[in-house]
Amino acid sequence: MKSPYCKCGNQRAKGDRRCLECKSAQMRRWRKTHPMTPIQRLKDICRSYANTYYQRGKIKKNPCEICNNPNSQMHHEDYSKPLDILWFCRPCHIAYEKI
Repeated sequence: MKSPYCKCGNQRAKGDRRCLECKSAQMRRWRKTHPMTPIQRLKDICRSYANTYYQRGKIKKNPCEICNNPNSQMHHEDYSKPLDILWFCRPCHIAYEKI
């Protein structure tokens, strides 16, 4: 059985082999050596912007535009327009991305 403690002696985070402090420190080190590309940064900002609007209730979740499944997710055609969103369920989203 695995120990419930991290190498540093703190209790491990649920579902992880490290405590939150060690995991955060490791992520900071990794991000310094692996910065986002400009395109990744644009996508990250766009998703964050849209999610903030969604959480504040300024964007309403719509059913999938292909099959009307109520369990849908956001899709951006153009990441420079974060509020221009298409709604797809997961299977339709995957199929749409392959087109």
